[in-house]
Amino acid sequence: MAHFKNTHFTYGFVSKNFHWIMAVIILLNFTIGVFMGDLEKGPLRFFLFNFHKSLGILILVLIIVRLLWRISNLVPNPLSENNLLNKTAKFVHYFFYFILLVVTFSGWTYSSARGGPINVFGLFSVPALVEKNEEIGKIARNIHGISVYIFIIFLALHILASLYHHFFLKDKTLKRMWFGKID
Repeated sequence: MAHFKNTHFTYGFVSKNFHWIMAVIILLNFTIGVFMGDLEKGPLRFFLFNFHKSLGILILVLIIVRLLWRISNLVPNPLSENNLLNKTAKFVHYFFYFILLVVTFSGWTYSSARGGPINVFGLFSVPALVEKNEEIGKIARNIHGISVYIFIIFLALHILASLYHHFFLKDKTLKRMWFGKID
């Protein structure tokens, strides 16, 4: 039977869903972000920019809720007895939160500096973080771009570490973040 909350041995239903839903949304938003700038001005480009911004705000909300869930819930015990490996894994997980906050706030700041509020999926608008300002916009755009690539580097390391655990160490690190029986 699946656990709703984490246990000392595995992640619960909520943590697993946060992980995989956010992974899909973040990768979708990254993909949109890469391609939207090359499009000619028009309805598709306008739609993709707005959708990208809306997903960014959704990611921000999910980060905050996920952090609250993580703080109020226990984290499964590490499977490794290697203290350096365990500290590195913990650092990388918290760094993910940090860099995603940098990505989302710099994107929001960039959008604000270019012209105002962000309409989120046509449901509501979030206020501008700064007044319209070309210099702040350039700085925020640069921070946004650099932080996205830093995130991608750490994501690649995270995926490689998961595969290393699964195929070389043959432990249950990957399995306990997946759905189904752990064995």
